[in-house]
Amino acid sequence: MNYKTLPIYGKLIYITVVVFLLTQLWKLIGVLFVWSGNGWVHWLALPSNLNDFLFRPWTLLTYMFCHADLSQDPFHIIFNMLWLWWFGQFFLQNHTSRQLLSFYLTSGIFAGLFFLLCYNIFPYFQFDRLFSYVVGASGAICALIVAVGMNQAQRVIGLNLFVRVVWVKMKWLALAVLGLTVLTGFNGSNTGGQVCHIGGILFGLWYGWMERRGIDICALPMKIIGGIGQWIDGLRRPKMTATRGGKGYGPIGAEKQRDMDYNADRRSQEEQIDAILDKISRHGYDGLTAEEKQMLFDASKRKKRESDN
Repeated sequence: MNYKTLPIYGKLIYITVVVFLLTQLWKLIGVLFVWSGNGWVHWLALPSNLNDFLFRPWTLLTYMFCHADLSQDPFHIIFNMLWLWWFGQFFLQNHTSRQLLSFYLTSGIFAGLFFLLCYNIFPYFQFDRLFSYVVGASGAICALIVAVGMNQAQRVIGLNLFVRVVWVKMKWLALAVLGLTVLTGFNGSNTGGQVCHIGGILFGLWYGWMERRGIDICALPMKIIGGIGQWIDGLRRPKMTATRGGKGYGPIGAEKQRDMDYNADRRSQEEQIDAILDKISRHGYDGLTAEEKQMLFDASKRKKRESDN
């Protein structure tokens, strides 16, 4: 599949799989050449030791795109990506692509910070914190499941359990994930992963609770991500120096840039309005948040002005 045509959750899966294959290639090269240097875990995984983290702060983001080797846990990346594929689609039914990207990255960072906090505060982890690290998108996936479960609590979905399809409400599925995570406790071999799961669940609960009150706690990260994206596009876009003849005309490149920015804003607005209209068709107008109602009202006024002109 063409990367550019993939939905945002497909692009996240694409990037994660590519990173996974590169880390496996790095490991294979190390084995073949009997290389004794630091492996990819040292540079990409999130360490529990604060001193190590301060020297590698980027790991707070990179850890969620890395996964355990197939020899250690062959289902780690498979199930994480399946959950992302399924619940990414549910999330986009009421949100935009930018909102999903912002939520995914913010929840993963929150889960990583929760992991660091727990390992460096509670005496239970005083020995593990010296050498432990965590990888995987499980924290962000748990947050996504819980957030969707709160946003679409009464939605009924079919779970294919191979023997038969079980129909269950979204809220019960989210509660099952929460229960399994808490019940497994900290006695297994994946204690750090369990801590990240709980951090992700807490973020999902916070996001869903605030969303019901019309507040998007990922709005600021979404603006930051959008600004970074525009900056990257500006670096890739060729700068034009030609100018039109005559007075009152600026550089052609500047005018083209304004047109492209305008079109990008219009596409983003149309995506948001489509998501709101879809939400109305399922839950009615009263199911909208105050922010969504205002956005719909502004779009209606803007459409009226355009028709009058």
